[in-house]
Amino acid sequence: MIILFNGTSSAGKTTVARVMQEKYDRVLLLYGMDTMVQMAFPEKCDYPPFDEQAIKLIPGEKEGYPHAQLVVSPYMYPVYATAVKFYKMLSDQGYDLIVDELLFNENRISAYFDILSDERIYFIGLKPEKSVVVRREEERGDRIPGLAAGLYDEVYNPLFTYDLLLDTGTLTPEESADKILEFIDNNSVPAGFRTSANTWLQQQPRYN
Repeated sequence: MIILFNGTSSAGKTTVARVMQEKYDRVLLLYGMDTMVQMAFPEKCDYPPFDEQAIKLIPGEKEGYPHAQLVVSPYMYPVYATAVKFYKMLSDQGYDLIVDELLFNENRISAYFDILSDERIYFIGLKPEKSVVVRREEERGDRIPGLAAGLYDEVYNPLFTYDLLLDTGTLTPEESADKILEFIDNNSVPAGFRTSANTWLQQQPRYN
């Protein structure tokens, strides 16, 4: 089983995931973009000025907010696809895991829907208001200014159908975790991810 979290930076994904790990009645593994990029890549790939072979940062401002756009280079596509294959391997071997993601790049999104289309996936959107993630980003001080707002509209793609879409600006991490675990207990065959995959793959070129 894979629980796929999608949400912009500072949406509370990792915090909710950690609460779920403690509440879950079995071992629940946690993987995702933050752990993969921050642990596997040198610091220059994760913070300015960035190694543009991997990731390019375009700073700016929009709607009164700092607005940073991330552009992922083709160099990274096989890296992300291999990570998704790793998640599939764990799931196929009977492990339960949470994947903490920001689905904002066409090639990254297609890799998920291509590779995991036959898996049991609970697709969970964590979506506080944009003003909430901007404030959290400022308070944390450990994120690139403008990243939360810059990714907001890209991450919450209208083609996605979630099993649950939670406002983590109004719900506490414990409340969010409880709602997700209750949904899993009461729904053994989730449909959101497969519906999203069918919609996405009908409108996008296949991932290569």
